[in-house]
Amino acid sequence: MQLTIPPYSDHEPLLRRLRRMGRILTGDQKVADSVLENAFVRARSAIRPGNSLITASDIFKLGFDAFDDAVHRKGVVVILNRAGTRDGSLGERVNQLSYVERVAIALLLVENMTPRGAAILSGRPASLLENSLVTAIDLLDDADWTSET
Repeated sequence: MQLTIPPYSDHEPLLRRLRRMGRILTGDQKVADSVLENAFVRARSAIRPGNSLITASDIFKLGFDAFDDAVHRKGVVVILNRAGTRDGSLGERVNQLSYVERVAIALLLVENMTPRGAAILSGRPASLLENSLVTAIDLLDDADWTSET
């Protein structure tokens, strides 16, 4: 899928960040791309060339909110891929995490946000995100790294 992002400046790094976050949160890159594309289509009138009031931070929040809504609030069917092939890959191990653990990884670890910033963006308490990150890292460290072949 070819995602379109506002053309008024170089947003390719932002698009890569959003796609990576979407993959972590939804468990599937195609689903993440679809959710992101739909969010951009719905926000097209606000995100247009020359609108200096829209920042990269606003676009990032739009993407996060779209993923969060798709998984929890809008009734869009997103399977967090908890079943499937047990290959021991990082993707398979991440898919075994709870959604809040995924949010913590995406925002605190991958995006390197502060707990306060992640709490503001996600609407979840900073302490919950910090504890979820510790739990997720422990679960990923304790995972059996060998393939069952």
